[in-house]
Amino acid sequence: MKPIKIFFLTILFLLLTNCSENEQEQHIIVGTSADNPPYEFIQDNKIVGLDIDLIDAIGKQLGKKVIIKNLDFPALLPALLTKNIDVIVAGIDPTTERELHVDFSTPYLTTEVSVLYRAEDSFKSEKDLKGKVIGAGMGTTWLRIANDLSQKVNIKVVSLATNLMLVEELKAKAIDAVILETVQSKKFMENNASFNSFLLNNFSSQFAIAMHKNSPHKKNIDEALKTLKENGIIDAIKEKWLSQ
Repeated sequence: MKPIKIFFLTILFLLLTNCSENEQEQHIIVGTSADNPPYEFIQDNKIVGLDIDLIDAIGKQLGKKVIIKNLDFPALLPALLTKNIDVIVAGIDPTTERELHVDFSTPYLTTEVSVLYRAEDSFKSEKDLKGKVIGAGMGTTWLRIANDLSQKVNIKVVSLATNLMLVEELKAKAIDAVILETVQSKKFMENNASFNSFLLNNFSSQFAIAMHKNSPHKKNIDEALKTLKENGIIDAIKEKWLSQ
């Protein structure tokens, strides 16, 4: 091959590579699990919720296009570790175990934990769960809490891929209760009058954005969260979704 042809092919390759890199720099691929109202759920064939508004606001702050990928919750961390997504925004708690594998942003929300159950059962506290079958999302903080409870109370723990599946199992009486974040429980109760819930005392959770270890996004996302908090946008997003 003639040297001049090689030269032009090399220049073309570099230009295409730079274009591809520039395109990647202009967007952020976000993994979520759209079965957690009011944080992320499907409404009118569109993924909406508090977390979605938050990451959209962060993308706007950073000048990046946000691309949402909807996955089952257990698939989110593997997708992040294999770099098929850049970050996770899905009501994810920065536990010590998770921090061994991924980095987290500063937390943007602290929540309480509750037990969703069929109102006919009249559960009032964790003691009433003795001998019952309790569901929790696979790979979630709620599953860890369910397992912790099983050490204190004689319960059987069942984990499924999504909260929607767990709620259907609760309706069908295949399980007796589901551990969820409190606002999630309230949303499911709004859609089903036969449900009730009680608060799990001494349990709480924080939500943060997960990303690769040493991710270049961490500093920028933390700075964006700080700015959005200072200018009242995060409070406005919380008011929009948590006061409904």
